[in-house]
Amino acid sequence: MNIPLTELQQFFGAYFNQDWVEDHACADDVIDSFLMDSPTDVICTVRNEILELIDSYTNESELQENLLHKQYCYYYYPNEWASGPLWLHHIVEKFDTHLLKK
Repeated sequence: MNIPLTELQQFFGAYFNQDWVEDHACADDVIDSFLMDSPTDVICTVRNEILELIDSYTNESELQENLLHKQYCYYYYPNEWASGPLWLHHIVEKFDTHLLKK
Protein backbone atom coordinates (compact mmCIF):
# COMPACT_ATOMS: atom_id res chain seq x y z
CA MET A 1 0.00 0.00 0.00
CA ASN A 2 1.36 3.41 -0.98
CA ILE A 3 1.11 6.09 1.67
CA PRO A 4 0.64 9.54 0.12
CA LEU A 5 3.37 12.07 0.73
CA THR A 6 2.65 15.00 3.00
CA GLU A 7 2.78 18.49 1.52
CA LEU A 8 6.04 19.00 3.44
CA GLN A 9 7.59 15.91 1.86
CA GLN A 10 6.44 17.13 -1.54
CA PHE A 11 7.93 20.59 -0.89
CA PHE A 12 11.33 19.30 0.18
CA GLY A 13 11.40 16.34 -2.19
CA ALA A 14 10.37 18.27 -5.27
CA TYR A 15 12.11 21.58 -4.66
CA PHE A 16 15.17 20.57 -2.63
CA ASN A 17 15.83 17.40 -4.63
CA GLN A 18 19.32 16.08 -5.44
CA ASP A 19 19.63 18.42 -8.43
CA TRP A 20 18.32 21.65 -6.91
CA VAL A 21 21.72 23.38 -7.27
CA GLU A 22 21.57 22.87 -11.04
CA ASP A 23 18.33 24.85 -11.26
CA HIS A 24 18.83 27.50 -8.57
CA ALA A 25 21.66 29.71 -7.38
CA CYS A 26 20.74 29.45 -3.70
CA ALA A 27 18.25 27.92 -1.30
CA ASP A 28 16.18 31.11 -1.15
CA ASP A 29 15.65 30.86 -4.92
CA VAL A 30 14.23 27.37 -4.37
CA ILE A 31 11.82 28.69 -1.74
CA ASP A 32 10.80 31.56 -4.02
CA SER A 33 10.14 29.11 -6.84
CA PHE A 34 7.85 27.08 -4.60
CA LEU A 35 6.00 30.21 -3.53
CA MET A 36 5.46 31.28 -7.13
CA ASP A 37 4.29 27.79 -8.21
CA SER A 38 1.98 26.97 -5.31
CA PRO A 39 -1.55 27.95 -4.32
CA THR A 40 -2.11 29.65 -0.98
CA ASP A 41 -3.65 26.60 0.68
CA VAL A 42 -0.59 24.46 -0.11
CA ILE A 43 1.77 27.16 1.15
CA CYS A 44 -0.21 27.39 4.39
CA THR A 45 -0.18 23.61 4.83
CA VAL A 46 3.59 23.40 4.29
CA ARG A 47 4.06 26.34 6.66
CA ASN A 48 2.10 24.56 9.38
CA GLU A 49 3.96 21.30 8.79
CA ILE A 50 7.29 23.16 9.10
CA LEU A 51 6.13 24.60 12.43
CA GLU A 52 5.21 21.08 13.57
CA LEU A 53 8.67 19.89 12.55
CA ILE A 54 10.25 22.71 14.55
CA ASP A 55 8.09 21.82 17.56
CA SER A 56 9.27 18.21 17.35
CA TYR A 57 12.94 19.29 17.31
CA THR A 58 15.14 17.46 19.81
CA ASN A 59 18.62 17.80 18.33
CA GLU A 60 20.47 18.65 15.12
CA SER A 61 21.42 15.14 14.09
CA GLU A 62 17.83 13.88 14.40
CA LEU A 63 16.54 16.88 12.44
CA GLN A 64 19.11 16.33 9.69
CA GLU A 65 18.15 12.65 9.56
CA ASN A 66 14.47 13.56 9.38
CA LEU A 67 14.99 16.12 6.62
CA LEU A 68 17.04 13.79 4.45
CA HIS A 69 15.33 10.45 5.01
CA LYS A 70 11.74 11.35 5.86
CA GLN A 71 11.30 14.68 4.06
CA TYR A 72 13.62 13.93 1.07
CA CYS A 73 15.48 17.25 1.46
CA TYR A 74 18.93 17.46 -0.15
CA TYR A 75 19.82 20.93 1.07
CA TYR A 76 22.54 20.73 3.73
CA TYR A 77 21.57 23.71 5.88
CA PRO A 78 24.60 23.56 8.26
CA ASN A 79 26.69 25.07 5.45
CA GLU A 80 24.76 28.33 5.87
CA TRP A 81 22.73 28.16 9.09
CA ALA A 82 23.75 27.66 12.73
CA SER A 83 20.82 25.30 13.32
CA GLY A 84 17.94 23.59 11.63
CA PRO A 85 15.30 25.56 13.51
CA LEU A 86 16.90 28.82 12.37
CA TRP A 87 16.69 27.73 8.73
CA LEU A 88 13.15 26.41 9.11
CA HIS A 89 12.03 29.67 10.78
CA HIS A 90 13.60 31.53 7.86
CA ILE A 91 11.45 29.51 5.47
CA VAL A 92 8.34 30.31 7.53
CA GLU A 93 9.24 34.01 7.47
CA LYS A 94 9.56 33.91 3.67
CA PHE A 95 6.19 32.18 3.47
CA ASP A 96 4.62 34.78 5.78
CA THR A 97 6.02 37.66 3.75
CA HIS A 98 4.70 36.11 0.56
CA LEU A 99 1.26 35.45 2.07
CA LEU A 100 0.97 39.03 3.33
CA LYS A 101 1.47 40.30 -0.22
CA LYS A 102 -1.51 38.28 -1.51
